[in-house]
Amino acid sequence: MSPNSSPQATQKQVLDELSKHASEATERARNEASGINGVAVLASKDFTNWLEDENFMSAFLETIFKPTSTVQTNRPALHVLSGITDGLSPNGLSSEPRSGFSVLCGPTDNILPGLWAKESFAGTNQDRASCVSFMINPLHGHIGALEVTLPLANTIFQNGRRSTLYASKWDISNEGTVALRTRYPKVTQRIVAKGESVDYTSPEISLLPLTPPRKIVASLGNIVRQVEVDGSATPASKELEAIMPGIFEERAQREPTSSPRPVGVWCWVIPPHVMEIKKFNNLKLYKAGSSQTEADIVLNSREIFSELLSYQCRLHKILSGGGGWGLKQGLLSLDPETSFSLPDQDDEMEMFIRSFMERDSGEPTSGLAAPGSFLLFCVEPQVTDSEGLSSQQLVPTETWSFGVAPNLDYTPSHKSRLGPVEIIGGHFGISSTTGLFLRAIPEFGGIDSKNGGEGKSEGSFTTKIDVPGAYFYV
Repeated sequence: MSPNSSPQATQKQVLDELSKHASEATERARNEASGINGVAVLASKDFTNWLEDENFMSAFLETIFKPTSTVQTNRPALHVLSGITDGLSPNGLSSEPRSGFSVLCGPTDNILPGLWAKESFAGTNQDRASCVSFMINPLHGHIGALEVTLPLANTIFQNGRRSTLYASKWDISNEGTVALRTRYPKVTQRIVAKGESVDYTSPEISLLPLTPPRKIVASLGNIVRQVEVDGSATPASKELEAIMPGIFEERAQREPTSSPRPVGVWCWVIPPHVMEIKKFNNLKLYKAGSSQTEADIVLNSREIFSELLSYQCRLHKILSGGGGWGLKQGLLSLDPETSFSLPDQDDEMEMFIRSFMERDSGEPTSGLAAPGSFLLFCVEPQVTDSEGLSSQQLVPTETWSFGVAPNLDYTPSHKSRLGPVEIIGGHFGISSTTGLFLRAIPEFGGIDSKNGGEGKSEGSFTTKIDVPGAYFYV
């Protein structure tokens, strides 16, 4: 469940609403009958201090696990994972992430494998970044599992810690009171979140396609030098340099009162074998002066982008490019990061070397932008308020959802909130400003609870999704 809350809400208001939800006899009976002794509580940055407040957390857990009878029985200790994220999942596809808490309850070994594994703890170092990974249903057409890793929020200005993630153990008395036994900071934790309603994970990625797929003629590592346009080798950035000024001009005319801002540009890297089986005849491209709105084009493209992910095509943000002369004319630099690594596991040099060693490979699981592969250029859309309302689709609430918060300066907006607290039952969803790191595990052999919750697999596909507003739901 997700208790969504305005930052102005009091602890009493949150606990009162939570008590109303948890007071249903069927909920409580299910909790006790199922032997649930594990809880994951992830909250938005507004509630960092609450999550570290022993009194509030005690009351929070007491409310969830309030006993259904006065029978004096020994109850097992609660094992709790608590952490701070950049926000919860949004109300809709063009909405900002919500503020509040997301709560998952279940048997500890099932939902929080390896919770007490020594290698997952941070010790006394407060400068270490932390992350949580979710094992969820695979993408459409896949078997096995999909691992989604979300870096946690930077809480330096909230509590002096780079990230906030704790494993704690709480004792429950016969009367139902909850007391903290021990708590330790963690670096990472896997959470098993296999959905029951559908058999695959659905992505929603909002991007504005600018060009048809262009074949890579010359590249090295993550640097693309030339692509093929109308049968001729062309500097990789040439088309983008011609298109981008028109986008800025048209947006300025459409919304003359809005301040100009930087626009993110991405590209899909499509392997040759995918181009042989996937046709892009239905792909609608942005055209300056077209009667189609950006929102219409984005909605039309979502299904195609979902298919590209299912075909294991990677998405890369373009970090820099354009200008230059000679052999350096029109170079494009793609973000080489495809998987998440903690600071002490920094593998940038290894990734750099590997990209050069694999530069002749066109396989999607090796190399970044090999010659012979194709690039589909896209840009971050700018949807007006009226377009956003007309194309709005609500994110399913009876579901798991994981998203990308709009930007690093994101502050939740609560203008549309009906009240200070709203409980969404059966829902768990969080967002990260850094992005989501996907790892598709084709031959998933389950979770090893004795080895830090590592998923066992024979091979995997990885990519980073950092498009603002993108999200995945089960």
